Amino acid sequence: MLRQRIITGLILAVFVSLAIFLLPNPLFDQLALLLMVGIGTWEWANLMGFTDQQRKIIAVLGSLVLAEFIYWLTPPLLPILLLSLGTWGLILYLLRSYQPQTTYYKTRPWLLRVLCLLVLIPAWYTLVYLHDLHYGYVFYVISLVAFADIAAYFSGKRFGKTKLAPSLSPGKTREGAAGALVVTLVWACICALYTDLRLGAGLVFVFFSMLAVVMSIAGDLFESLIKRQAGAKDSGTLLPGHGGILDRIDSLVAAIPILALGLFVIGKL
Repeated sequence: MLRQRIITGLILAVFVSLAIFLLPNPLFDQLALLLMVGIGTWEWANLMGFTDQQRKIIAVLGSLVLAEFIYWLTPPLLPILLLSLGTWGLILYLLRSYQPQTTYYKTRPWLLRVLCLLVLIPAWYTLVYLHDLHYGYVFYVISLVAFADIAAYFSGKRFGKTKLAPSLSPGKTREGAAGALVVTLVWACICALYTDLRLGAGLVFVFFSMLAVVMSIAGDLFESLIKRQAGAKDSGTLLPGHGGILDRIDSLVAAIPILALGLFVIGKL
């Protein structure tokens, strides 16, 4: 399982890197739309119990049309960020109040369905906004989340004892989260030095990078909440050893708006 996970991860890393650095902005934007919003909505619909293929297709087309409409309008980034931050504030509340025996989501299925749009589309729009400015921003946020995921996995395996959120994801530990923060702190400091940020801006950059890592963990836990409600292990089977697209971007969609806000604060956006 680990070998398959590593092989798939390496192939993904090459594919994503080539897309980030080589694709022109319009092509990158549409590819990201297809993966994040299109396939992401399809898998989300599966987890929401959409068994009718027609309903799933309508859900995907609706998400894509809405995303393209926003893309065509090209609104300023800040309102999109504020919407995304408000959404993740609600999600943090849901995570904090979650109990395994809760029936809240089954009696209010609309909530998780609406959150699909409020999570995926703003994250995608922010990602393509960053790519249009400079591909380095996209590479950084993806690498930050990837390093956090790898460090959490191995430090959790080696040192993990205390469960981070046992009712949501019994495999995650506080030691794993600490390992993720340590490794990404080093990476954030290296990148801050590489970009020649002044001391104050560099500290803000590192601070928001750490917030992004914390939120990436929350994003992972939120997908765990959805999968528990659905009784599913993974969101899909598209990526051997990893599951579906949502299993790979759950952390990323939570981290993107936080890092973008940090870049906005230091005047890079």
